[in-house]
Amino acid sequence: MKRTFIYKILQTAIAFLLLHACQQDEIIRHDNDTNGLKINLSGEINQVAITRVNDDGFCDKDEMGVYIVDYEGGEPGKLQLNGNRATNLKHTFDEAAHKWVAAYDVYWKDNQTPVDIYGYYPLGNPGSIEAYTFEVQKDQSKEAVNGMMGGYEASDFLWGKAPKVAPTELVVKIAFHHKMSSARITLVEGEGFTEGEWANLQKQMVISNTKRNAAINLETGSVTAIGETSTTGIVPYKKGDEYRAIVVPQTIKAGTKLFNISVGTVPYTFSKTEDFTYIPSKMHNFSIKVDKKAHDGTYVFTLISESITAWENDPVSHNATAKEYIVIESKAGQLKECITAAKKDFRKVQNLKITGDINANDFYFMKNSMEKLQALNLKEVIIKASTSGKTGKDNQIPNFAFNQKESLVYLTLPDKLESIGTQAFWGCQSLSGSLIIPEGVTEILDGAFSFCHALSGRLSLPSTLKIIELGAFYECGFICELIIPEGVELIGGECFCRCEGLHGELKLPNKLKELGSRTFQFCSNLSGSLIIPQNITQIPEYAFANCGFNGTLTLHDGITNIEEEAFSFCHFKGELVLPQKLTTIKPAAFQHCQFSGALKLPQALISIGNGAFASNQQLSGILEIPDNVLSIGSTAFADCSKLEGIIFPAHLESIGTDAFNNDFGVNKIICKGLIPPYLLPGVFNGISKENFTVEVPETAIEQYQTAIGWNAFKHIAAHHELVCRPATLTTLNTQCTRKLVLNAEGDWEVINKPKWCNLSAMSGSKKTELTLTIHSMPQGSPMREGDIIFALKGKDYTTKCHITQYDYEHDEDEIITLQSHSKGQGVNLVFIGDGYDAKDVSEGLYLRDMKEQVEHFFNIEPYRTYRDYFNIYTAIAVSPESGIGTTNSIRYAKFETTFTGGVGLRCDYNAVFQYALKMPTVNKDNLNQSLIIVTPNTSDYGGSCQMWEDGSAIAFCPKSTYDYPLDTRGVIQHEAGGHGFGKLADEKIAINGFIPNDEIANINSKHALGWYQNISSTGKMHKVPWAHLIFDERYSNDVDIFEGGCMYSRGVFRSEQNSCMNNYIPYFNTISREAIVKRIMEYAGESYSFEEFVKNDKVEFP
Repeated sequence: MKRTFIYKILQTAIAFLLLHACQQDEIIRHDNDTNGLKINLSGEINQVAITRVNDDGFCDKDEMGVYIVDYEGGEPGKLQLNGNRATNLKHTFDEAAHKWVAAYDVYWKDNQTPVDIYGYYPLGNPGSIEAYTFEVQKDQSKEAVNGMMGGYEASDFLWGKAPKVAPTELVVKIAFHHKMSSARITLVEGEGFTEGEWANLQKQMVISNTKRNAAINLETGSVTAIGETSTTGIVPYKKGDEYRAIVVPQTIKAGTKLFNISVGTVPYTFSKTEDFTYIPSKMHNFSIKVDKKAHDGTYVFTLISESITAWENDPVSHNATAKEYIVIESKAGQLKECITAAKKDFRKVQNLKITGDINANDFYFMKNSMEKLQALNLKEVIIKASTSGKTGKDNQIPNFAFNQKESLVYLTLPDKLESIGTQAFWGCQSLSGSLIIPEGVTEILDGAFSFCHALSGRLSLPSTLKIIELGAFYECGFICELIIPEGVELIGGECFCRCEGLHGELKLPNKLKELGSRTFQFCSNLSGSLIIPQNITQIPEYAFANCGFNGTLTLHDGITNIEEEAFSFCHFKGELVLPQKLTTIKPAAFQHCQFSGALKLPQALISIGNGAFASNQQLSGILEIPDNVLSIGSTAFADCSKLEGIIFPAHLESIGTDAFNNDFGVNKIICKGLIPPYLLPGVFNGISKENFTVEVPETAIEQYQTAIGWNAFKHIAAHHELVCRPATLTTLNTQCTRKLVLNAEGDWEVINKPKWCNLSAMSGSKKTELTLTIHSMPQGSPMREGDIIFALKGKDYTTKCHITQYDYEHDEDEIITLQSHSKGQGVNLVFIGDGYDAKDVSEGLYLRDMKEQVEHFFNIEPYRTYRDYFNIYTAIAVSPESGIGTTNSIRYAKFETTFTGGVGLRCDYNAVFQYALKMPTVNKDNLNQSLIIVTPNTSDYGGSCQMWEDGSAIAFCPKSTYDYPLDTRGVIQHEAGGHGFGKLADEKIAINGFIPNDEIANINSKHALGWYQNISSTGKMHKVPWAHLIFDERYSNDVDIFEGGCMYSRGVFRSEQNSCMNNYIPYFNTISREAIVKRIMEYAGESYSFEEFVKNDKVEFP
């Protein structure tokens, strides 16, 4: 069959002719091949070997990535990381043939379906379409060597798209653009120099205070600066007296140094009094004249010109039109007259900077009369109250100032600003980029930025902010972490509603007093845990509905009311601890969450609304309804299929329709009321009516047996106190002992037990602790089970403990050596599971999890390279019950691992250390050098690590169900590999502020122990622990000084932007890898060599 194809190796290629950013390339298709339709290059490419930035050159063997996406149903297809018609298809430039050659053939879907073609340069390995990470080089003066790109050319990112390319089209066009920004500084010889003196002077230039990393959306070409600001700056490419550097588009705060110049030995720094933005695809030009004073020989630096132009096609010519602001000095109420006096037509002005004073009249003039206004800079403006009765006050953007001003694209707010008025920018749908609210602003009023969909950068709120009113940022497009200042006291209803691009963990200010309804509804990318501040006593309706939280929820005891759907359709995990003063839970307040463990309802509770806890399928244990509850709403606990029992209070009057529908796990119901609660239809649908006894007061048995709904239960009898804990036990073949605790209201006796079990007592009175001995069972035997039945003497009332014994190839507590060292004297790793019962073990879950944890631990450098130095052990640790305990739930785990609230996990540390000492090569002398990794049998909580000053460590690494990078791999590599063994500090930032002095003292004390080598309390280049790496050419491109770590953004420093200790990615930064290798060598009894470390070091970015 004849096939139409897009690419054919050596014969056919998609080709890109790069001229100016404003020009397009032509790709001509000729139907002159019997095997298909070929796409050939039209035109010539003039090669410039020094740099690709000249817009018209590529070098031989340059590589570019291409994505091809089919249309679907007449609509453009979605560019995806995988599964496109072509995915990151490598193209190599053939200089001799002046064309690009594809790595393999790609065919059209058919003769009708068009495609979108995306191209980018240089070729990389994207891990994300939406946020492909790219870094501009620190030393851009570095020349190309041995086929490797120079620093300048390696920093230039080009992106283009050819939309809707059809097989029938003769000409395919693609426009390529520089997506970074360019800084060009030209030094101009002034007066006072002798002939030849200027040319012989040594001159140096450094571009300062920029972020060098970018996240690029490969579908749209948009670029966002990410990471921390580099403290060492960028060394630009130099040609003559012109210096050019490629910079990630970003905004530099006013007063911050933009670049440093030295002429001879004389330094000069340049900054601006207003925020400065590097604009993508544009060149920022600065010309600085240097004069030499005759009388003393000193130099005088003068900025003689500044402009923003299109990216020019070579470093010396200037043929672009500058896009600059028109600057107007205004008087309040006279902006129109001032523009006219400057001989400008206000109807045509696009880019306007205002200085002086303006008032509400001027704002309304700009909105209504300046139809072309796109960019507005108000940085130096003073806003005066209107004198004509219109809305407005001093230092306030007036109400409705630019309401629905769709031409407005760029905005810089005044430095002296206190308030942003009602609907000031409501519906400005073209307003784009980031929004920086200046310091001094205390209030943002109703709907101020509602429906500003194109605000897709970051939102920066000032520390002075106190009030954010109704809908202030409703449905904005911000893509950033939301950091709300600590001083905010009110967040109005719908304030951030439908801001789906907000991501990360939401930290509500401690001073917050009022929260409106629907405040964060549909913020679906918020994640992590949520803590409600102490001053919030009511959670409004839909306040957090449909958010993406996937951590724990912490509610303080002062909360009294939780309104309708307040937390519905969130993904909270772990145990829900409800406030002690809570009286009302409105309908659907917690429906479709993922809480687990026992739910303990507070005694103050009066009302449980319809669907309040519906579809929380991980809730378990016995649910006790508090005494003051009179009614339970319809579907209140429907589809909570793991609930095990229900206790109804004495005064409960009614239970709504389907209240416990499909709660299949319920096998115990106790009713304390003398009068049966009225049941609406379907209350207990799905709950067995024959397998257990409904327990009621002895005098009310007949009433329950005849009451509607209750009469469906076949067994109804009097309730007595007789409980065995635990009620179920599982064991392996090996003979073992277990402890039972029996609570009885009087005398009790054993009326039945399996023959293969013995009890320390067969009768007793009230509370009794018993020792149960379960005899061994030959390997290969089938599973056996039985019940120990306890009875109250003189009463027809029993309870039981169900025992199951499983066959398994290993004995309980049997030690298994997973690996023995082959290098050094051996470094010990002990992997222990807790909360795995015999059923989990016999089904292979325990050993499978331990082996998976081992592989996760070593699936990162340097552990992968140095694996042969380790002894790896586990042992079959059987717990009486499956799972771990929480605040409300008791689980009988072998080592008593328990979740303690927040992010805490604890265990019986002594028991764990004693267990580890049973491993063949672990002893008291090396226990502090042996890492113990405990895997709790739960997926509800994140990990933690307990460390002691002697070096001992126990890392808790649960099986995470979070997405990458917080998955199980991320947890064990961070907690065990980073904290536990590497003794590394957290590098992540969670608090926007300076690190406290006590935390600095903690860092310094850890340094004294040889720990925390990845963090420094000083930013001085020669005093950080990684000083030796900064200018080592093998690491200098990656290692620098970045502010932020140990949870704080200021006053503490780290060596690289990203690391496993920062964001859990599978990459330890260089100083962390070195610290880990040093420790391996120390524990293995071998000497450490830096050069040997470098030789073996593998840098593997995720």
